Amino acid sequence: MKLTNVRQIMTNQTLVFIELNNGHVQKVSKEIISHAINNFENTEVNGLVIADNKSVQLAQEELKTLGLKRLYVLEDNLFDRHNTCIFADIAAKFIQENNPDILLMGATCDGRDLAPRIASKLNAGLTADCTDLKLDENGKLLATRPTYGGKMMATIISKTVPNFATVRQGAFKLKDINTNYETEIISINPELSGMCSLIEILYSEDKPPQEDWTCAEIIVAGGLGLKNKENFDLIYKFSSLLGAKPAASRAAVEQGWAPQSIQVGQTGSSVSPKLYIAFGISGAMQHLVGISNADKVIAINTDKNAPIMKSADSALVGDAAGVLNTLISDIENRSN
Repeated sequence: MKLTNVRQIMTNQTLVFIELNNGHVQKVSKEIISHAINNFENTEVNGLVIADNKSVQLAQEELKTLGLKRLYVLEDNLFDRHNTCIFADIAAKFIQENNPDILLMGATCDGRDLAPRIASKLNAGLTADCTDLKLDENGKLLATRPTYGGKMMATIISKTVPNFATVRQGAFKLKDINTNYETEIISINPELSGMCSLIEILYSEDKPPQEDWTCAEIIVAGGLGLKNKENFDLIYKFSSLLGAKPAASRAAVEQGWAPQSIQVGQTGSSVSPKLYIAFGISGAMQHLVGISNADKVIAINTDKNAPIMKSADSALVGDAAGVLNTLISDIENRSN
């Protein structure tokens, strides 16, 4: 069956490209949908999934709970692995035929690979790695993203339709969705004739899913104020004692004290823990945006005028390494 034209039911619509991983909806897709439903007025929020039959079946019940008005499922067993060329062709064809006003996608590895190709096929602008999305009075998307190395934030209005943006995981908090309707699932068997991939997969290996540290309830982060790697290593010890996850500022990563994989901020990861404890982090804009969804922030710094000290819920003026050592000793003594 060829793609069905459903344009008449997609006017004034936000379409979210939903990623599945091992039969589950990616967290960033949930965050985008939650934000759009709760913040975009006078717009219908629908979803688009491109996946194999097994993945769709595994995720079907979860997909029904997202609060979408309609979910368009383009499924074929050939879609069991991400294929950028074919996925871009399929998605672009669907979007061209059905003309959503806004198109949103997670800024994941696959999303960053796929989004610019879809944008190119649509001859549309793309605002990548957004940290905030709003609508203006005319329903146009206002997409905010970091610029100049995270030192400034730019809000961009697209001149093309659909208004297209990718969103970083952790940029939005998951919120309860109250809808008085059941999601309508529309299954479509896409027309694949004439489509070919420029990529041939010679070998692949499935790795077990890794724990997502950005979803931890408590995160302990260290910055340049710790002065050296020996002091920064106290972050790992303290976080372990707390049952928390360690993290680092960009400055600490650039010093070689921590891997980039645990960097917080616009050039790293956005996080939303219940508690974020920052030792020796000054709090540049790019870092503060990355922790904007934390419930509580505690900052320890020698500079009382550091940006993070002004924005934190609790601030302690003091030597970060000294405070860390004291806390570690106290916890260890209590456990003996």
